[in-house]
Amino acid sequence: MLNFFRRREKDPRKELRKLLGEYELPSFPAVVMNVLNALRDPEFSMKEVAGQLQMDPGLHVKVLKTVNSAAFGLSSRVNNLHHAVTLLGRSRLETIVLSQAIGKSLPTVNMPFFDMNKFWFSSAKRASMARILAHHFHPATQVESFTIGLLQDMGLPVLVKAKQNDYRNIFERWSAEKEILLQVFERETLGYDHITIGGLMAEEWRLPENLVKAISTQADQDEMEHLEPAAKLILNLRGRDDSDDLDILVNKCMEEHGMNQDMILKMLNNALEDAEELSNILK
Repeated sequence: MLNFFRRREKDPRKELRKLLGEYELPSFPAVVMNVLNALRDPEFSMKEVAGQLQMDPGLHVKVLKTVNSAAFGLSSRVNNLHHAVTLLGRSRLETIVLSQAIGKSLPTVNMPFFDMNKFWFSSAKRASMARILAHHFHPATQVESFTIGLLQDMGLPVLVKAKQNDYRNIFERWSAEKEILLQVFERETLGYDHITIGGLMAEEWRLPENLVKAISTQADQDEMEHLEPAAKLILNLRGRDDSDDLDILVNKCMEEHGMNQDMILKMLNNALEDAEELSNILK
């Protein structure tokens, strides 16, 4: 894989332009950047953060919807933004704001070989499964695992949009050879893959360093050692909504972590139900 992430002196937007040609990656809206900056600055109170969020009614509503979705895992319903902000804390709230901002910034792709609704369901499925698995392994990592699961393929619709003429052939080859990773065909055709694009996007959008690393190194088993168990397991879901990927995930849980099969299946079924609701919010 082209390892642009080690070249910090380079501008990720310029690298994206070089790879994607005329396609221009959108910037986050000013309100989103203000909220994220406030969340990352301990001098800002949560009341001030809520005030920044209220500047964007659409984001305000989306935050409340996401907070109250089953996939996010809160035990009681929240109807007031200030209450939600206080209850969630900075880390959880940043996850929601990032998710909504990225969802709005990704291009809508309408092509016979690429279903955007399916993309969002796959992303929501990984996020929901990652959160539930993290609750089993180490509850403190639920937010990080959820975010990694949701965003790990965010470079895919951008690459499909920018390189649609090449991508039809890539998808056809991938559909015919299920055991091979999508990024293998991408690299053969384009010289780089959607993981490369996703990592550059994460840098350009100034996502937290742990997310940049998780998104950009997922093809390298050695570099994935830093990931929490739930996030690492979720990488076995390769973007296909079929039983083969779930079988691989279940076997990994059993073989590497000694989990009971019935318990795993129950957890994953719950995650699939949660993913339906989350994907509808993100679309």
